[in-house]
Formats: sequence, C-alpha cells, structure tokens
Amino acid sequence: MNMGRSTIFAAAMLACMSATAQTDAPPTHRNTTVFKCTGADGSVVFSEAPCSADPNKVQEIDTSRSLLTGSGGNQAELAAGLANDDCHRLAHRSAYATVDVDIETSNRHIADYQQRQGQIAAQKVFASDGSGQLIDDPDAPKAIADVDASIAREREFQKKAKANADAAYQKAAKGCEAAEAKTPQNDQE
Repeated sequence: MNMGRSTIFAAAMLACMSATAQTDAPPTHRNTTVFKCTGADGSVVFSEAPCSADPNKVQEIDTSRSLLTGSGGNQAELAAGLANDDCHRLAHRSAYATVDVDIETSNRHIADYQQRQGQIAAQKVFASDGSGQLIDDPDAPKAIADVDASIAREREFQKKAKANADAAYQKAAKGCEAAEAKTPQNDQE
C-alpha cells in the first residue's frame, strides 16, 4: 500500500517539475508603465492609465526594470516613493492632528447652545398685570439672539481651524514634493 502511494506521489512530483520546466521563461507583460497620480488631498494612486490630463498631477513610471529583476525592482526608486508617501502621511497627520478634536468639541458647544435656545424659548413667566397667567418670557428673543451669536462664533472658529489646517498641510506637502525632487533618483531622470 505504501509503495503505491509513493509511486503516485513521485509521478505527481515529476509532472509538476515538467510543467515548471516548460514555464521557466519570464512572464510576458504587456504594459510596463504605471501612472502615479496625486489627488487634491495629497493621496497617491497608481493606475494603468493616466488619471488626469494635467501633467503636474501625473507621473509616468517605467516598471520594466522591476519586472526583469523578479525582486521588486529598483530599491532606491521604491524607497523614494515610500518616503514621499510617508512624508505626505505625516504632513496630513501633523496638519490635522488637533483640528478634528477641536471641531468635535465645538460641535458639542453648538449642541449645548441649541439645547439652551430650546429651554429659553419654552421659558414662561407670570404676566406683570397680576393676573397670574403664564406668558412667554419677553426677554427670550434677546437671550436667543445672544445664543445665536455664540453659535455663529463656533461655526466661524470651525471654518478658520479647517482653513488653517488645510494651509498647513499644503505647505508641508510642498515640502514633501521639494524633498522628492531633490532625491538622487530624480536628478538622474
């Protein structure tokens, strides 16, 4: 019984080795060009077709060397690309680090203000004529307007915080691109 299994196993191995020997030629690749595109938010996307008509947003990369080596290609080029991606990721993290928390806190303030507005609007007082009737508080419209102003200040704070973070990211992203342009690999091209 063991002899039969060994024979079948040996025959299967021989068939696999024969098939492998027939396919030792390197695989053929029709397209050795990849397009690296940078989105408006600084994110990087790789595609087989150009992602934009704007040449400043698309970089054409020849991958034929990496296909020939079988090891992943030009390590310096890969390292530079990863460093650039890391640079953009760190720039984004740095620029937006506190903005999300600040805006979330501001949104809680706005929710509190809106709740306060509801309380003010529902507030009743006794009529001044001595009748004992409950009427809407005559000071409520001014108090509601004051709360509206506080909400407007919070929304303005949010806009400025987001604009400042966007500007900080754009500045850092330009630094990443300047550093990438100075890499030796880019100097050779």
